[in-house]
Amino acid sequence: MKQLTRIRLINWHLFENTTVTCQGTTYFIGVNGVGKSTILDAVQFALVGGQREVKFNQAAMAGSQRTLTSYVRGELGAEGQRFLRGDATAVVALEFRNPDNSYFVHGAVIDAYQDGRSPDVTYFIVNGAPLNDNWFFRTEGQLFDSRAFRRHLEHFALPDPQARAQLFTRLEDYRFHLLNRLGQLKETFTAKIVKGLAFSPLTNIRDFAHNYLLDENLVDVKTLREQLETMRHFESLAADIRQRIESLNQIEEQDQERRTQRRLRLTNGYLRRYAQSDAYLADLKKFRLERDEKTIQLSRLELQREALSEQFQHATNALIEAQIALRTDATAARDKALREEIAQLEAELSTLRQQETLLQQTLAREHADAQRLQTFLLADGLEIPTSLQDFVNEDASRFTPHASRFTPHASRLSHLQTDLQTLGHTYAEQMALLQNESRQLRQEAEQLQQEIHKLRTGDRAVGYDTAAPESSRLRRLLRAELGLSADEVIPLYEALRVPDEAWQNAVEGILGRTRFDLLVPPEHYDAAMRLYRQRREKDNLHGVGLPDADRILKNARLPLPNSLAIEVETTHPAARAFVDLLLGGYVKCDTLEDLRDHRTAVTRDCFVRRNFTSSHMDPRHYQRWFIGERATPRQIEQREEQLTVIGRKLAELQTRDTALRERLALTRDKVLGYVELARDLDLLAHRPERETRLAACRTELAGLDTQSLTTLQAQVQTCQAEVDRLQKAVETSGESIGGLKNRLDTLTQEFLPGLERQADEAVQEARAFLVLEEAEELLEDLQKEYERRRQRQPLETVLENATRYESDYQNAETRSRDRLREAKQRYSLTYQFGYDGDEDAARYVRERDRYVESELPQYEARIAEQRAMAEHELVENFIHRLREQIEDARQQLGYLNTTLSALRFGGERFEFITRPEPSLRQVYDMIMDSQAILGESLFESGFRQRHQAGWDLLFERLTAGPDEALTELRELQDYRNYLQYDIRIHYPNGDRALLSQINAKKSGGETTTPFYVAMAASFAQAYRLNQPRPSDTIRLALFDEAFGKMDTARTASALQFMVDNQLQVLLATPPDKAAGLLPHVNAVRTVVRQNNHAFVIEIDKTEMLKELEEGIKTKNKELVS
Repeated sequence: MKQLTRIRLINWHLFENTTVTCQGTTYFIGVNGVGKSTILDAVQFALVGGQREVKFNQAAMAGSQRTLTSYVRGELGAEGQRFLRGDATAVVALEFRNPDNSYFVHGAVIDAYQDGRSPDVTYFIVNGAPLNDNWFFRTEGQLFDSRAFRRHLEHFALPDPQARAQLFTRLEDYRFHLLNRLGQLKETFTAKIVKGLAFSPLTNIRDFAHNYLLDENLVDVKTLREQLETMRHFESLAADIRQRIESLNQIEEQDQERRTQRRLRLTNGYLRRYAQSDAYLADLKKFRLERDEKTIQLSRLELQREALSEQFQHATNALIEAQIALRTDATAARDKALREEIAQLEAELSTLRQQETLLQQTLAREHADAQRLQTFLLADGLEIPTSLQDFVNEDASRFTPHASRFTPHASRLSHLQTDLQTLGHTYAEQMALLQNESRQLRQEAEQLQQEIHKLRTGDRAVGYDTAAPESSRLRRLLRAELGLSADEVIPLYEALRVPDEAWQNAVEGILGRTRFDLLVPPEHYDAAMRLYRQRREKDNLHGVGLPDADRILKNARLPLPNSLAIEVETTHPAARAFVDLLLGGYVKCDTLEDLRDHRTAVTRDCFVRRNFTSSHMDPRHYQRWFIGERATPRQIEQREEQLTVIGRKLAELQTRDTALRERLALTRDKVLGYVELARDLDLLAHRPERETRLAACRTELAGLDTQSLTTLQAQVQTCQAEVDRLQKAVETSGESIGGLKNRLDTLTQEFLPGLERQADEAVQEARAFLVLEEAEELLEDLQKEYERRRQRQPLETVLENATRYESDYQNAETRSRDRLREAKQRYSLTYQFGYDGDEDAARYVRERDRYVESELPQYEARIAEQRAMAEHELVENFIHRLREQIEDARQQLGYLNTTLSALRFGGERFEFITRPEPSLRQVYDMIMDSQAILGESLFESGFRQRHQAGWDLLFERLTAGPDEALTELRELQDYRNYLQYDIRIHYPNGDRALLSQINAKKSGGETTTPFYVAMAASFAQAYRLNQPRPSDTIRLALFDEAFGKMDTARTASALQFMVDNQLQVLLATPPDKAAGLLPHVNAVRTVVRQNNHAFVIEIDKTEMLKELEEGIKTKNKELVS
């Protein structure tokens, strides 16, 4: 075995330069706080390395805050001196002796820093040489730091040519080589070292068994999973082939359905066309009969028309003779002339009376409107024209329809028309001015609405563009020409803010237009000024300020203590200096009286004093805020107030607009009406003349002799009636003849030739239909079907049914063809099978036959072959392997139980027990029953049926995807998961109990003992002590504050158990535990502390035992006395 011989500590907490010798089981004894745990932590750090896994001083306090830095710098925690050292270098080294008496040393050199940086660590392993201080010290008392140590040791001449030094900066490399050097230990060794120091009651036996007793050894399932995956692959291929065959069968069925529907469509299509031909022949026969009948009827009507024409000619001659006699009579001529003149005069007088009535109504309305206009003129303070006054004063009842009374009004209306036109022009000018004002207000309101919207959406530049357009234009010009960003060219107000709202008005007012001065970077100032000078006239940039930031900063001065400048905050250095320059001289005052005490001052309500002169600033200069976050809400509020004022002004303008429109309606709009009124008055002047002429014509008409005239008129009326009757008869006869001729022409030229042609075409179409559909072979069968239907049904029924059924079967065929096409497309897309445009599915049927006869049998054969390979792999390398591992685990625990059977801890005996894990019992039973597997197929055997649930769980996890259920599969790969672990306690009286059941019910000593038993077993397993041949490994076991809650008997038994298991135990306890431990240790080391330094003193174990025995005897005597 490899035995620890020396521990070297330099600058390790309170140990400044200490070497601790170890002989077998070494016992560190000392009161609390002297540094026992510090030594064990150093050993732990050298064996484990790093800072994440090492747990310093855990036995003293769970969650201890000790760190590697605190150990190296010597953290004291005292108020006056927290650390012993500043930047420091520490050395921790362990020396081991091999069975051949050669040595190897390993450890670390650590640099810690007082500025809080992480420590720098160099790990080392020196093979074939004992511990040598020359490795670490540059000179006496002066250590190499970690980097210098690496360079020094790489070139250090070791005494033995076979000796070799290895240096590491990566923990992983150090740990890998160290575990090999310590005896080819496994990686779990480091966790066991930490567990022994960080004592905690043994509460979870399963985790302890997994982590500290039984090594992880997962069964390799890669080959098995690959074989199962291959089998699943072929099964999926076979399933895919079966799915393809099923899809192709459906395609064939749909093709058969299409063929059936096509045959029915062809049958009814042919029958419809052939029946249509017979229908045309039937119509042809009917129209030929109608043609013959119409020809005879036409001959009769032509004879009747000739007779009527002759009678009409005689009647016409008689009418002409009567009319000539009437026209040559003088009385008749005068009667006609008088009657025509009377009718004309009556029409003209009727129109004049209507015009008179309308004119009278118009004059009344105009009189009322003239009164309203007079009222408006009085209200407007305008002079009332004389013509309007005369018209208003005239009595409206005098407006009569006699020409003599209307004549005076015509001249007055002409003057009134002129005056109204003048007034209308005046009101029109006022309306134009009012509309212009209203339009300007609406445009302003629209602009304000847009600005409010932009301000609410975060566009602060709106108010800036409106208040300082010249500054805004110059800013855009500077950005465009000089390539500056928006943050590099800003108006002064954007860089400022005023925390106290009470002084906002004063700041805004004093700064005034200076708020819009543009701040540019000093390095661009000259270029900005040149550009400003070039474009000042062209772009109207007058009045914009460009503060010279460089000069302002160089000439900056502090503001007065109570100046207005201190109310302004900014992070912009140039803006700060500029504001101090502008506002630093204005002293803040609370009252007007205070102003008088200063030359330059200002109050909150914007009274300002300059050169001992006080005044109040114009609110227009400060009411619109631009500085700080309150500026936007204030600008929105001000614009909303302006909108309210504009709304009131628009309402007032609307009232004025309505009044002006009323006045324009009574002046300008009346001019044309008065022109028409004057014209109508002139026309009414002719009415008396028309009435006199009408009376004269009526008198003359009444005096004519009309007896001969009456006789002639009666004769003309009689002849005219006969002519009208005969003319109507002739016309009626002609219409009848024309209708018959049209009908005969239609029958002869259209119907009969058309039906003959259609009948022939229908027969030809029926045959061509079959030719086009490539179904000529059906002609004979279809003709027979037609004859059968004609025997049972009338022609109309046959035609009607065939027409309807052809459409139905056409739709049915289309649907079946679409379904077939979709099925073919779906198959082609799903299986990358080239789609064809064929009507049928012959190509797909051939594909189905190939799958059924060739590919499917091949895949089924491959599946059977792959299943056999998977069965063999499953049985030999998974099930049997797990069974062997489970049995081996029980054997390991049995070996520990053999050792424990002879030991008593306070009269109690401990035994590790196992039983199947309930959650995996089904898989466990299957594994342990695997010897029953014979030569039959595992997948179809009785073994599988007996363990179906376990089989299903196993295959569910084995066949999961690469990223699915990996944790669950790992659970089945780990043999340790198939067992439950516990410790059975045998009491002296024969009773037994399980540790898992009594953990929370027993005393500290009873529950602490299993921890040390389990840890000893864990170390024995780590060092492979349970093998027939002893292994060449270290045998270290570290226990801090050991056996604190155990009585003397249990303590002695636990330590004896560890020694009997060939462990080299390093343990640390206070002195009160020494009596029970000294007989079982090989060496005793006392740890003492003086001030801030700790030391280790070697104690003779024999002398210490004697002192303890004498002390015990003395106490016993005292008790007896």
